[in-house]
Amino acid sequence: MFKSVATPTGHFPDSNYLEEDKYSPGFLTLGQKYSIAIGSTVVLPCKINETENSSQYVLAWKRDIAVLTAGNVKVTVNPRLRLMPVQAHADQHGSLSTGYNLEIRDVRISDAGDYICQIGSMEPKEIVHTLEILVPPKIDYISPPNKLDIHKGAPIRMECRASGNPTPKIIWSRKNNVMPNGEANKTGNVLEIVHANRHTSGHYKCTADNRVGQPDSREVLVNVLYPPEIEVEQPIVHSGVGHEAQLVCIVHGEPTPSVIWYQDTTQIGITEQFSQQNRGNKHSLIIRNVTYSDLGNYTCQASNALGKDRGTLSLSGLPTLCYFDSPTLSSYRDQYNISWTVQSYSPIREYRLFFRLAAKGLHQLHTHEKSLDNHIYGDRTASATSGSQHLYGGQYGGGVGGGEQWENVVIPEMSDYGAPNHFYNMVPPYVAYQPATIRHRMSFQLKNLKPASNYEARVQARNDHGWNKLSSIFHFSTRSEDMELEPSAQPAVHGAGLLDKGLLSSSGATAPFTVAHVHKSWALSIFTVLITARLLPSLLAVLSVA
Repeated sequence: MFKSVATPTGHFPDSNYLEEDKYSPGFLTLGQKYSIAIGSTVVLPCKINETENSSQYVLAWKRDIAVLTAGNVKVTVNPRLRLMPVQAHADQHGSLSTGYNLEIRDVRISDAGDYICQIGSMEPKEIVHTLEILVPPKIDYISPPNKLDIHKGAPIRMECRASGNPTPKIIWSRKNNVMPNGEANKTGNVLEIVHANRHTSGHYKCTADNRVGQPDSREVLVNVLYPPEIEVEQPIVHSGVGHEAQLVCIVHGEPTPSVIWYQDTTQIGITEQFSQQNRGNKHSLIIRNVTYSDLGNYTCQASNALGKDRGTLSLSGLPTLCYFDSPTLSSYRDQYNISWTVQSYSPIREYRLFFRLAAKGLHQLHTHEKSLDNHIYGDRTASATSGSQHLYGGQYGGGVGGGEQWENVVIPEMSDYGAPNHFYNMVPPYVAYQPATIRHRMSFQLKNLKPASNYEARVQARNDHGWNKLSSIFHFSTRSEDMELEPSAQPAVHGAGLLDKGLLSSSGATAPFTVAHVHKSWALSIFTVLITARLLPSLLAVLSVA
């Protein structure tokens, strides 16, 4: 509670008198409008100048026609009203002033109105103070009152009304989210949403504010009822025999749906190998120690009282898509060392690399992608012989241009000792194989290229489960002149395999080429050093006995 002393604003005549009359007193206070918050205390001033006959006049306070005070006598019985005499004092001209102020404590809405300070005379003189009561906002009506359950697609209408002085402003907002139209809030008594969907659900808040006291607010919970909707986190999940796999479906629905997992048409229960997790909307099927028979198609089916939905996933043992990681500009005019990376849970058997001179419109080849894919799969065999013949048939001359057939080469992956990896060429079920890493990297040196030219390439990989899909098109260029390279003190390590001339000869290749992997002579040298270090003490002991 606080006291507000109402201070008028205005201009007085230079003499400080509103009326020049040496017998009749005049007002030194002007009538004003006062805006006071409910519950506060206000003092309405009324000051007059003293004259020779001031004592013959009565100063009274009235509200409309009701008399509140007369002179120093309080007439009203309202205990919240008090008469406050003004102490007489002289101004700079020596004139005395006096009067009575009216104090109103704990003001209420009913106190609003006009208050008149009047000098009783033959022709009464008076000033009028207008009192406005400021009232904090209060929400009087909200619809729906607490919660709204509504079906998907139906319209939503929410209304909120409030009282207060000044008239409160109504603002709609959404708890921990933006409004359905993307805005932070909406102003107005009515909030309408044309079509409800699952994104409409949430807590909506109506806030009334008029800058008096604290804002008032109410909440409405909107609950949209709809059949299940499934989003597959990863349509194709890559794994391998002996590894763990996790299939995930994001399931939405109200009421909360129940979820069942299937492999093909067989429902999956909870076993030592199969387990299910549910964290919020995320439903997971976890397969421990994947076997060959676990690879295939899976379905997550969600259902509630309003319907059902299905999501399909595939657990694949194929390699992932290859992606190129070599620089787009070669260091040479007629050669290019192209490299790529792929993930596979089983050993890579071979790669199939396609390349060709790019058309002049380098990035306008997408209209031919489908026909290119059909040509690659239909006309090219997966043999190193045919691939090498196309690759090394001679230097590309003027007849080679954009839109021509793709050249291709099949590159077998190497084992740790430089031989093709045939150890795991077994029919299903496969022996569990877990390499040190599922990430495989390969490099290949393309030769006899056309200087200062743009090329494009694609690649795919095969493991025990088959070929993956072709990679995206990769663009690279040759230089017009070779770069001058400083000799390297250490050979560059690019991969885990080696393709040498002996293997090329057995594949029917007609020209030399290299694959940039760790040279196997390194492995042989390290192996020799280790064996020698281990056998040397025994050899010295034998020599000493002799």
